[in-house]
Amino acid sequence: MKVPDTKENLEKCICMGCPTHNDCMKERMQGLFCSRGKSDCELDKQGCICGECPVKSEYMLAGMYFCVNGAEA
Repeated sequence: MKVPDTKENLEKCICMGCPTHNDCMKERMQGLFCSRGKSDCELDKQGCICGECPVKSEYMLAGMYFCVNGAEA
């Protein structure tokens, strides 16, 4: 299910607490990757917390590493 890019979903988003979320993403204020798509920052996978995200649960998303793989359609 497509995740709407809303203020409410951004407030629930836990991307900023993810070990993969790096300084580049912080500087560009990137998050809500399950809606907005993958990051344009270079990154190394350091672990993924998408499975703990309330947005992922609410929209019954199957994917992980949305910052790398992009939004789920």
